[in-house]
Amino acid sequence: MGRKQRSANLLNNLPQLQNLIKRDPSSYREEFKQQLQHFEASLAIFELKPDEEAREFGEQINFLSQVAKCYPRDCMHFPDKLIGLLQKHYPVLNSDLRRSIVQALILLRSRRVVSNMKVMPLFFTLFRCRDKPLRELLYKHIVNDVKLANKGKHRNHKLNKALQGFMYTMITSADAQDKQGEGAIAAKKSLDVCVELYRKGIWTDAKAVNVIAQACFSPITKVMMTAVQFFLNPIKKKSDGDESDSDGDVDNSKAGSRYVPLSMVQHQSNVTKKTKYRKRKLERIERQYKREQAKRTGAYFDDDAEEKKGKKKQVVVNFEAISLIHDPQGFTEKLFGKVHAATTATKRGGGSVERFEVRLAILRLVSRMINHHQLQLLAFYPFFQRYLQPHQTEVTQILAILATACHAFTPPDVLQPLIRATADNFVADHCAPEVMCAGLNTIRAIATRQPLAVDADLLNDLIQYRKHKDKGVMMAARSLLALYRSVNPEMLSRRDRGRDASMGEGVNIMAAFGEARPAEGVEGAELLEDEEEAGGEDQEQLEAGWEQFEAATDSEEEEEEEEDGEEWANADDDDEAVIEVGSSDEEEGGRRSGDEEEAVVEAVVEAVPAKAAPKRQRIEMTRFLTNEDFDRIDKLKRRQKKGTLPTPVRVKTDDYSDDDEVDLSDASSSSSSDSENNDYVDNVDILGDYHTRKRRRKATYEERTATIMAGREGRDKFSSSKAKRDRDGRSLSNKEKRKTKDYRMISHKRGVVKKGRRSLVEKQRSLRKHIVKQKKKGF
Repeated sequence: MGRKQRSANLLNNLPQLQNLIKRDPSSYREEFKQQLQHFEASLAIFELKPDEEAREFGEQINFLSQVAKCYPRDCMHFPDKLIGLLQKHYPVLNSDLRRSIVQALILLRSRRVVSNMKVMPLFFTLFRCRDKPLRELLYKHIVNDVKLANKGKHRNHKLNKALQGFMYTMITSADAQDKQGEGAIAAKKSLDVCVELYRKGIWTDAKAVNVIAQACFSPITKVMMTAVQFFLNPIKKKSDGDESDSDGDVDNSKAGSRYVPLSMVQHQSNVTKKTKYRKRKLERIERQYKREQAKRTGAYFDDDAEEKKGKKKQVVVNFEAISLIHDPQGFTEKLFGKVHAATTATKRGGGSVERFEVRLAILRLVSRMINHHQLQLLAFYPFFQRYLQPHQTEVTQILAILATACHAFTPPDVLQPLIRATADNFVADHCAPEVMCAGLNTIRAIATRQPLAVDADLLNDLIQYRKHKDKGVMMAARSLLALYRSVNPEMLSRRDRGRDASMGEGVNIMAAFGEARPAEGVEGAELLEDEEEAGGEDQEQLEAGWEQFEAATDSEEEEEEEEDGEEWANADDDDEAVIEVGSSDEEEGGRRSGDEEEAVVEAVVEAVPAKAAPKRQRIEMTRFLTNEDFDRIDKLKRRQKKGTLPTPVRVKTDDYSDDDEVDLSDASSSSSSDSENNDYVDNVDILGDYHTRKRRRKATYEERTATIMAGREGRDKFSSSKAKRDRDGRSLSNKEKRKTKDYRMISHKRGVVKKGRRSLVEKQRSLRKHIVKQKKKGF
């Protein structure tokens, strides 16, 4: 009686039965079969009314999913029944029961009871549910499951191909174009999954990128902006609270914290007492400000990884995703057409008008596509002429987008009206210094990519601002002057070309429009060669090389001796005349001194043309460069860029006056990042480093000390006497110590008392001796 009662209690107490089954599956097989039969009966009853809560039915599903691994044959059809139940009734199921069934399937998938090819399409279908916790659960599981399926170097191509095709169908389906439908929610979450898998380095192929590219043309703004921001910043990390679904999400980025402007904090740090707390607060606000700037410009601010040696964090942009897009010309034209239609449409005309921030993000992507692939989209440039006004909203971003869209194959006649409009509206005496600096930097950024876009008259007018009273404008004008001194000095007037251009030294002829100049070798290979030569080679290699050289020279000398006779026989008439003169002198003189004979021999040698020295071969012509060599070349380029300092270029010839001397040492610092070496132009490049900081911050005590110590290196003669004594290892004498003591400590000394009791005559004698001694020293 007691045993039957215990078995009855086990059937009602599912957690206890689950524990016992996991310990000894074979002993409780009958109890499990009873629960399985009870589940099948409950499932038939539940399908009659699928909208009920059915809490006990959910407990049975949870129990069976926990012990299904212990009885694989009996539970063979259990996952299929759960999948069929969700496929039929997922819109009307209770949210708790639906979440329990999904959790059961996730558990079965983690224990390899069911394959991922069966559950993945169902999970993507469940994204249509208006249940945000369920979508978060599915999102995390899908990402982790695909990550485990492609762990290490192994790639599950069958699964990846099927899921990417399913995502493409969900994003481009008809119900995904409805803003109020459930297909829009599923498309947004599917796109988030694809983007996250790319950022984790799992789906980095062209098919995944083009699936995301199709979302850029979605009529739903959230879906479109997710795809656009991905291409602007493919390596940007997803924040924990970045769950922007269509169920009324709220931006809590600034909720609960008072927004503090950066300028106010910088001003407070300058005028208040310096403390560690205020220093940490300023650094925190600066990091937040840089992060917001990077978010607005589409760049990724690496907030986690810091560079070595206390260097600042940098903004990183990855263009690998843009390079994988199929048909970049068609993609860019279609994307620009969408922006152009939204700009020209009116709210009454029936066309959908996107917000200005959305159109600006799309234009930024279009400009980067044009720059990266060097596309021809001639309608893009006149479109910006209406926005080239200083009072325009986000004018710095517009100027940066315009400069980014220029490249070497952009027709100059298309850019000339834009440069003329920028110069007329921004670079004028009635404009503010910040506006003038933005205009000059924009023209310089465009001229860097297409120097032919600026005509000579406008260029000579712009560089006259190099003597402007504002330092930002002065630096921008000097940087423009330095640019054309290096690329095309002929466009400048003679007095502005510089010394090298005036003398014709080191000046490269600028290529015409569309002219392609092939590279002669690997760029930067000479840096690698110099490094190897500086580091020295192995001694055995050197000895082997010298032996080969001596053997080669011995054979060459024998060949040269045979060829000498032929060369002398075939010499020119002038050479023969010189030889005949020498021979006649020998016959007539007979007794010439040795110096005269050596002089004649030297004249003969100079008359005969010498053999040209063999040209030194480049390093890439002598051996194959490996991947390690290319990595070393990249490192050497970065070191060269960071280590070299701009040298002042003084221009002064006979036609120049002292007032026209130009120091271009700080011309390259008109912007915090060199726009010539970047693939895109940022707001900081447009405003310039001087106006970006608003005002020059006073150096801290640590910075001043570091500057002083750096200037003292290698200057022993300017060191203090105390440092010299310490270096010599001797101490102060009593006379030297007396000079630094307080007067009250030495006022009773005999010498001090005697000095104070001197008579007037003694004081006069002492003064005369001092004057004579000073005159002897030259004072």
